[in-house]
Amino acid sequence: MKMWIAGLLVFVLVVTLVPAAIPQTESKPIVYTYVSQFQIPRANWPAYSEESEKLIIPILEKSLADGSIISWSTSETVIHTADGYTHGAVWSSTSIAGLMKVLDEIRKSPPRPGQIAATKHEDLLMRSRMYQGGPGTPTYLRGVCASAKPDKPENYAAMLKKLLFPTFEEQLKNGVATYYGLDEQYVNTIAPSTRCLIIGYPNAESIDKWATAINTTMSKWTSAEREEFAAASVPDSRRDFLLRITHSGHK
Repeated sequence: MKMWIAGLLVFVLVVTLVPAAIPQTESKPIVYTYVSQFQIPRANWPAYSEESEKLIIPILEKSLADGSIISWSTSETVIHTADGYTHGAVWSSTSIAGLMKVLDEIRKSPPRPGQIAATKHEDLLMRSRMYQGGPGTPTYLRGVCASAKPDKPENYAAMLKKLLFPTFEEQLKNGVATYYGLDEQYVNTIAPSTRCLIIGYPNAESIDKWATAINTTMSKWTSAEREEFAAASVPDSRRDFLLRITHSGHK
């Protein structure tokens, strides 16, 4: 679970800042997200951020403008761990080709000093089938990740859709959140049953409002619904992360 704790979707993403114009239907296109994250020594944080602004963000902006991708973001980890990642970049597309076009452009330049200073690096390739975006730009991104039951991983998504998505949708309409989606790996580097719920917030106050709304909903569940919720994932597999979005763009 370390990759999810550390800084996904930066993830996914960022996974993942999909346009609000896409309606909430079962026929949505799959959104693929490339996540590149680094563990940067604290002394090198300013240099790494400056290099990203000069060299990476222009490529992402150009790729968004020409339609190769539908969204992108850069982020910094808020809740640090001893072996976790500190910085990352994410870009999303409705095709793998769109993601690779951006990656090819980035790799035309030699590694930057900030990247070379990194003590650890990791890439992820994710996809999302269940997502919804609303108005506004996210300032914070939270991930709530867990392992679905390996024999029936589809039950986890079904449980979320039934028990929590109505509340998610309500919070989106109220402006408490800017995005929610359920991500899974497209290229499996950990257990394929891992699922990560991603929520974008416009400000820190919205994180509190979201938690209050979810707790209120869960307090009204029946015993059967609580059992359904608990049975959909592997016990004690939940791991969270919290990121601050530094730059972003979407269609």
